[in-house]
Amino acid sequence: MNKEEMKEKMDALKEKMKDLGEKTKDGIDTAKIMGMYTKDKIDDAIEETKSNVNAMKENYRFFSEKAKGKASSELLKAQMNIDVAKKELAERKEAHDKASLEKYIEDTTEYASACIELSLLAAEEAKLAVLEAAAAQQEYDEKYGEETE
Repeated sequence: MNKEEMKEKMDALKEKMKDLGEKTKDGIDTAKIMGMYTKDKIDDAIEETKSNVNAMKENYRFFSEKAKGKASSELLKAQMNIDVAKKELAERKEAHDKASLEKYIEDTTEYASACIELSLLAAEEAKLAVLEAAAAQQEYDEKYGEETE
């Protein structure tokens, strides 16, 4: 292997390391953007929930006034029983959905952690290979008196 071939290999290796750095930065930037996007969605959901609560309060007030004036206490009791049943049904459904989402979150975060660990391992392997190539280059230069810069 001549001096020019060694220089080309070292340059190619430098390019690959630069590409690895860029891809790692892109992955980090993507994770940051997804975090901001998720925060925005949560903020929107909070605002929507507040709006729904206010509307429900207004509906309750309206129907409460109407019921007091027009309906008997038995009708009001029946409505309350229906509301309780609806609430219990919604809570059961929400508990199931919550458990499914929690499992999905757990699985995806474990997968992300594994990917990160794999990329760190690959980066360390690349660093080791670069150092070994540099050491071999130095040994070559010492033995044969040529420099590849």
